[in-house]
Amino acid sequence: MAPDGTTAVGKIVEALRLRRTGEGWAGEMPADVWGQVVFGGFVIAHAVSAATRDAPEGRRLHSLHAYFLKPVVGGTAIEYRVRTLREGRTLASRLVDARQAGTPVLSMTCSFARDVDGYEYQPPMPLGVPRPEDVAAESWGPWECAVIGPTAPDENGHYGSTHRMWFRTLASLPEDEHLATAFTAFATDLTWKGARPLHLDGDTRGIVSMDHAVWFHRPLRPDRWCYYDVTSVINAGGRGLVHGRMYSDDGLLCVSVAQETLLTPYGEAIPR
Repeated sequence: MAPDGTTAVGKIVEALRLRRTGEGWAGEMPADVWGQVVFGGFVIAHAVSAATRDAPEGRRLHSLHAYFLKPVVGGTAIEYRVRTLREGRTLASRLVDARQAGTPVLSMTCSFARDVDGYEYQPPMPLGVPRPEDVAAESWGPWECAVIGPTAPDENGHYGSTHRMWFRTLASLPEDEHLATAFTAFATDLTWKGARPLHLDGDTRGIVSMDHAVWFHRPLRPDRWCYYDVTSVINAGGRGLVHGRMYSDDGLLCVSVAQETLLTPYGEAIPR
């Protein structure tokens, strides 16, 4: 039986506190939180936790690019090795290799930067977005999600946004910047509905994440309402590409996402 949302948040907080194992780090997702196959966003959050433990002081994670290689099994340890690729005065890069039972499951490069003064610009948060309190919310793992759905199609049948939602954790998080970043990374994988071709929604059996890129522009508090706007860019060759933007409740653009997924037609086995 899966735990309630508050308990799930607490269990994931503990799971993200990795333990040192020789030259690397290790941890696992409790099987009762997510079942047999672990959600990819958690694996990214785990890898982010490993990388931030090796990051230079005074620098924030500003980008990552991860490849999902194999499904991860709940309740079994994942081992993370972090290798330094660059150590500059402003930027530092790391390579994270994740393995479960000796099998590679994720490869991620990430970069940390020291913030400097400069010109700032961002596109505004989309207009006309319903407030989260005006949308029916549902629990999903550790998340409270108020799903709005796609925008209305234009005269050519094109959707400006294919998936819109507010989200936050079902319980408050400890005051820990690295933990907030890991949970934010977790949430960036909440793009599955945006990847489906809307007119073929019932004909799609499954979505498998292949690669995932994230840019962290500003810190985001995932235990407060955050708005996630996702657009399906293209579906071709059995693959789908989505772009996403995460805004804080006060309209600041904090995170940008690009994800490629494998779309499996109904009735076909999901290739690995």
